[in-house]
Amino acid sequence: MRLFHALLFVVVSHWTVVGCAPRVAHAGFWFEDVSYESPGVGSLTPEDLETIGIIARAELIEAFSGLRFALSQRRDATYRVRVVQQLLDNRFRRHVEVAGHSLGITGLGGQGAVSMSFLASSAVAYAPADVTRAELIEAIGRGVGRAAVHEFTHQLLPRASIHSTNIHSYEYTSAARPEQYFGDMHWDLALPLLRQRFGG
Repeated sequence: MRLFHALLFVVVSHWTVVGCAPRVAHAGFWFEDVSYESPGVGSLTPEDLETIGIIARAELIEAFSGLRFALSQRRDATYRVRVVQQLLDNRFRRHVEVAGHSLGITGLGGQGAVSMSFLASSAVAYAPADVTRAELIEAIGRGVGRAAVHEFTHQLLPRASIHSTNIHSYEYTSAARPEQYFGDMHWDLALPLLRQRFGG
């Protein structure tokens, strides 16, 4: 009987520790085979794409700093966002391109994607008249990274209504705005919820 109680104590203690263990969001973020070309930028070179990737990842790291958010390029991560060439919204009878989409399930993770075509084109469209090519490349990277932040947030908080009317926030409803690509960005509605679930 004493052995049974001892084993029961060990099992209960184990599950208590596991249940109270800090929750870590293991996030995979990577680029598929993407490209972009426009009069303002020309064709993106491999070096351009590398710069865009570095800036996009920096945006993700900065946005989720202070949270238990482990970013990698693992394609089997619990939460995943891919950068793809184009995304079309199938809810319409005609082809409508969108910046990103995600599907998240509480306790299981999520997956999503963001569109290089949409985000690069928007960065060029919203650029100031005197912007340099190097600044445009940086703006594309910021746009991609901030769109990925938005999609990861949908996955991390699948039941929460995170869309905000604050145009300077990650949670704003649309990537069709200059703020997505130029200037600083901050959290609005989602940060307290993220801290509650993944806080440091």
